[in-house]
Amino acid sequence: MTVQELQLNALLKAGIFHSRGEAIEEAVRTLFTTRPQLKVEAAIQLFREGEVTLGRAAEIAGLTRWEFDTLLANRGISRVIECDSAEALESQVQTLLNDAPCANRAGNTR
Repeated sequence: MTVQELQLNALLKAGIFHSRGEAIEEAVRTLFTTRPQLKVEAAIQLFREGEVTLGRAAEIAGLTRWEFDTLLANRGISRVIECDSAEALESQVQTLLNDAPCANRAGNTR
């Protein structure tokens, strides 16, 4: 057993923490507070893996979306913006037009 495990067990027995999870959460919070660059690295990795959106990753990193976007560009990390194909969009437009009342199709407004 490592010294850290012994210390953690002692804190649990003393009632300082109610569970290992609680102690680990506080340790990670303290780590990110004392080493904020680690929050940025975690946010980048989460974004790269598709676990979070650009906005959420920026929030985790403590940056604006634009700052985070610039950071990604500086590191050569590309953002891929996915969208529907032109055919799918055209199909959606046709569905909307077919469902619209006749007055709207002719451009008439009341």
